[in-house]
Amino acid sequence: MTAGALASFAMILLPTPATRAADQNAPVQVILDTDLSSDVDDVGAVAVLHALADAGQAEILGIGVCVNDAFSAPCLSALNAFYGRPDIPIGVLPGTGKDSPSKYARGVAEAFPHRLASAADAPEAVPLYRKLLAAAADRSVVLVSIGPLTNLAVLLDSQPDQTSDLPGRQLVEKKVAAWVCMGGTFPAGREFNFFVDTPATRRTIEIWPTPAVFSGFEIGDKIGTGAGLRDLPRANPVRKAYELFNGLNNRQSWDQTAVLYAVRGLRGQLDEAWDRSPPGNVVVSADGSDQWQADPNRGMRYLTAKMPPADVARLIEQLMAAPPKRPAQAAQ
Repeated sequence: MTAGALASFAMILLPTPATRAADQNAPVQVILDTDLSSDVDDVGAVAVLHALADAGQAEILGIGVCVNDAFSAPCLSALNAFYGRPDIPIGVLPGTGKDSPSKYARGVAEAFPHRLASAADAPEAVPLYRKLLAAAADRSVVLVSIGPLTNLAVLLDSQPDQTSDLPGRQLVEKKVAAWVCMGGTFPAGREFNFFVDTPATRRTIEIWPTPAVFSGFEIGDKIGTGAGLRDLPRANPVRKAYELFNGLNNRQSWDQTAVLYAVRGLRGQLDEAWDRSPPGNVVVSADGSDQWQADPNRGMRYLTAKMPPADVARLIEQLMAAPPKRPAQAAQ
């Protein structure tokens, strides 16, 4: 990691009162990479992100899907339309990732209006990410991943194209302020998002060029959300997804923690909820298990819990249940 990136890391994680005040007036520019399909916490994370955007705290530049499911992208399109942002660009895998059947994606896509008819109508995620990054200001984007790291590994190894003459790693280093990842178990363990595409995980972590913060399995595992969605109108796709997934019972909130931290935590607004480890590196074994190593020259950290999980759950579920501030839109 370059000296400039380390300085950026310090600024992001240790904001001064002056930078905190300035940050409150500027939404965090977010690209989200999600495996919205197999588990429903991805839907909760998308709802949290839209609620933060409604609050003026986030700007959603684009969302990519990192697994193969014919209805994941249309389901995501329906969520975006419900929150009044139907034009958020959506990218998909070109067909090389993990197949991931869903309990809810088709049901949400068929029950709610959206603009993206099928995954075949969406661009590939990595060219979309390159386009979005090329158009962004330097070190302005927070990239949030809440699924396998397939798309991120391909992004880092991507070649110059018509949107940027920079190869992927250099483009990320120039444009991304920080990467927030729901993945791994800390200080050691084995977690789904890391082991499902282990080569991509190892490649991404090995060459990632910007500050990174990991919200490990242990963070979201104790935070249950979803049951409170029973009080929402039936004409709500987030409620529908949880109903189809588990009958509107609580589910762990792994992915929501990463989105919430990316928007508020990097600016020091969640210091009462989580601490950060000292800087270090993640070593990923061939079976996808991970081991933390302290390293003052490597700009990675992981979250450690401070606030009782029930208190964090109330905060997350409040955002998940927040009604959209924009009217729903789907028709072109």
